[in-house]
Amino acid sequence: MSLKKIIREYFSYSTSEKRGLLVLALMLIVVFVLPEIFNSDSKPTFIPKKSVELDSIMAVLTNKSKLKKAELFLFDPNKASADEFKRLGLREYQTRNILKYRDKGGVFRSKSDFRKIYGIKDDDYNRLKDYISIAVVIKKERVKSIAGKSVQLELFDFDPNTITKTEWGKLGVDARMSNRIIKYLSTGARFKSADDIGKIYGFDSLLLLRLKPFVQIKPLKEKSVKIELIDLNFADTTILKTLPGIGKILSNRIIKYKEMLGGYISKSQLLEVYGISRETFQTIENRVFVSPVVLQKISINDCSAKSLEKHPYVSRRMSSDIVKYRERVGKFSSVEDLKNKHLLSDSVFQKIQPYLSIE
Repeated sequence: MSLKKIIREYFSYSTSEKRGLLVLALMLIVVFVLPEIFNSDSKPTFIPKKSVELDSIMAVLTNKSKLKKAELFLFDPNKASADEFKRLGLREYQTRNILKYRDKGGVFRSKSDFRKIYGIKDDDYNRLKDYISIAVVIKKERVKSIAGKSVQLELFDFDPNTITKTEWGKLGVDARMSNRIIKYLSTGARFKSADDIGKIYGFDSLLLLRLKPFVQIKPLKEKSVKIELIDLNFADTTILKTLPGIGKILSNRIIKYKEMLGGYISKSQLLEVYGISRETFQTIENRVFVSPVVLQKISINDCSAKSLEKHPYVSRRMSSDIVKYRERVGKFSSVEDLKNKHLLSDSVFQKIQPYLSIE
């Protein structure tokens, strides 16, 4: 590298640096040279005083900006403005990070959440933590839904078992989710607590946290309206579908199972219908009854093994054993012979007996 280039590199200054050096040179002249010209009899003790003044000027020039003394006051990090954060002594990049976190839908729920902001150091947090005051509920705010769209919440006390689709929309729940909730309630189900709302598939957990303080579930009032009972032996699918939890598929299965049995003799037989859980049965148990009917009975002295095994309580092996015994020994004298000859177990015989005859 040439000497000329070295000199140019180390002794070249920007315009602002040149101005600073010029101002500094003028100050040095004012402080040291002029007093000597105008007052040659000045005492030496005057010079230290001027040095102190010069040091003060140099300190001001060296610092880019002098920070204001931080103010300490109660603030809510969910609501405080950029100016308030600066008054609290936070730097611009720290304030910017806080505001960016809030713009993305972030919410401070505890004091410790404030420490998690990038750029907030332990010293900042320890200095401000006693002044953080977070409101329990943010009444209205612009948040981001699951789809990423900005929506305005209108928060109010509500019973999730009774509010309309429009009211769900005001609370920030989209139409697809409110339809799912209404369909769930139409089965006879009921929200017993605010946490039950979260069991609906796809419900936004963040939104549920915002709604929880406003959930007011009212106890069911006993209705004096008489409920008309449904006869399992005569009801069609249209009537059965009025039962809570019973739709098109289950109503068809109830009818089909009745035909396979030859008629219901007890409403507890609904538990044997595929798809009806004990919870569903308990829901509809007091809404149904079984009227006495002439059951479609099977003659054990005339039936074939194939027709006998079609009954839900008889297996293929049982029907085969019964028919083979009858062909070998002769006709049965009573239905009880099936139990006495050990062709059926006691438990199976008790269930199948009403549906059998010897005629």
